Amino acid sequence: MLFEHDILLIRETQLYKTDWTQLPDSPLTDEKKAEWSTFRQAWRDITKHAKWPNLEESDFPTEPS
Repeated sequence: MLFEHDILLIRETQLYKTDWTQLPDSPLTDEKKAEWSTFRQAWRDITKHAKWPNLEESDFPTEPS
């Protein structure tokens, strides 16, 4: 079982790890940048999830490929 604090820590880690995807000199295409932006926004909005704070890992946003 994940606690609220754990989920927020995972969120911060995911955002930190993917900061590079939004930088102007990122090697990603505009389409891929948009996918990553959506992923990052989903993490920011995780506390608005219908199951919050009783989330399972399967409720987490799916990382773009």
